[in-house]
Amino acid sequence: LEEMEPDELTALLREMEPAQAAELVARMEPDEAVDALRDLPGAEQAQLLAHMPAATERELARLLGYPEDEAAGVMTTVLCTAHPGETVSEVRKRLRKLAKHQTDVDSVAVVDEKDRVIGDVSAFDLLVNDGDKPLSDLIDLGNPPVTLRPDADLDTVANEMVESRRSSLLVVDGKGRPLGRILSEVGRPEEAIAS
Repeated sequence: LEEMEPDELTALLREMEPAQAAELVARMEPDEAVDALRDLPGAEQAQLLAHMPAATERELARLLGYPEDEAAGVMTTVLCTAHPGETVSEVRKRLRKLAKHQTDVDSVAVVDEKDRVIGDVSAFDLLVNDGDKPLSDLIDLGNPPVTLRPDADLDTVANEMVESRRSSLLVVDGKGRPLGRILSEVGRPEEAIAS
C-alpha cells in the first residue's frame, strides 16, 4: 500500500467499507498511514479513525495534528531508544522485535535518565561492534546528534539532512525527548526543497 500513488490509494480506500479501509490503514507504518489519511476529507478521516483500535486511533490522530509542512508532519514515530549503559547485544535484541519496521529504523536514539537524546547509534555501528560493548562507548557526548523541533519547516529539515550527511534526523520535544525520526527517503529532501 505504501508504494501506491496517493490518488490510487485514496480511490481504493473510498471504494472499501470503512471498517475494512480502517484495518488496512492501521496496518501501515504510522507516517504512511497519516499520509493516506491526509488525502481524505475530514469526515472520511474521522470515520476511518473511529473503526481503528483505540491506541492506533490516538497515535494517528496525534500525528494528523502536526502540519504536513513541518518536521513532525513528516516523521515516523517508529523509534528504538536505549540507555548508555546498555550493551550492543541488548539493543540488537530489541531491534529484532522491530524487524517488521526495518525501513523506518536506521539508528537507535540513546537517551539519558530523563529520556533526553544524548546520542544516535547507527544500525551499522551496532552490527560491527562487539556485543558486550556499552552504547556509551559508541556515542560522543561532545558531538550530540542533529535534532529538530517538531515545528521546523521542511526547508530546515532538508538543509539539516544535507549538512549533517545523516540518513535520518531525530525530532525532539522542548525537553529534548525523541518524538520521531525523519528518514532521508528517496524524494523526500527534494519534496522539502520544492515546497
